Amino acid sequence: MIESIPDLPAGTIGFRVADELTDADYAGVLAPALREAAGAGEVRLLLAAAEGFDLTTLKSRFEELRSDPELDLGHREDWRRVAIVADSGFLVRRLFPAIARAIPVDVKLFDLDDEPAARTWLLG
Repeated sequence: MIESIPDLPAGTIGFRVADELTDADYAGVLAPALREAAGAGEVRLLLAAAEGFDLTTLKSRFEELRSDPELDLGHREDWRRVAIVADSGFLVRRLFPAIARAIPVDVKLFDLDDEPAARTWLLG
């Protein structure tokens, strides 16, 4: 399940993901919102995952986003930063560089209790 995060600064969009990011979540919520944001200008994305969320599943989703011609994820002029707030133990931190390579923009991983820092970093 995915839901929008309210009260983010202008030019920033955010989502909370519980359990997993399903095909329906991706097609019906995430991708359309990112297309709209990309069409409006700079994109700064906050993605906050529930405790226990498997971050490795994001790699394939971002590869899908990368191949979407409407998003042009590789076009750095429109895409600024992606902050991912998630449960990140040792293994996840070791795997994160591989996940981040699927996202050709500035991306940073934050621990679950660091969402305020993630919001601040997005605006930098």
